[in-house]
Amino acid sequence: MATLKHLKCSMPWCNNTVGEHRPGRNKQVCSAHRTHKKHEVDHFKMSQGCANHDNHYGFLCFCQTTILDPQQLDINHIDGNNLNRSPENVEVLGVMCHRLVTKRYEHHLIPNYDNRRAKLASTGLFEFA
Repeated sequence: MATLKHLKCSMPWCNNTVGEHRPGRNKQVCSAHRTHKKHEVDHFKMSQGCANHDNHYGFLCFCQTTILDPQQLDINHIDGNNLNRSPENVEVLGVMCHRLVTKRYEHHLIPNYDNRRAKLASTGLFEFA
């Protein structure tokens, strides 16, 4: 029988564990931060802003002055491993910057995405190298 690994919430100050969307696909934040404490997540994201504001990822930040809502910001795992929830590995990026970082640094190819890639490949619509 497989051992269930409980991951901690992506919010740096929170030690609550997170559940799964489905087997092998963990949620980013705990149930409290998805419901009655969502304002804390929104405040954290808005106070951090896009970590690429200084263009350190090598491309111009798309959202330097246009962030009006926390839904325009994503939580990024710097090493691309969503299972690594240490505060040093978590940063906030604008949604467009997050997508470019994911593509350029091939975070979408990291092994914890194998199940998703296999499902997409089985549709016949996509091919992966």
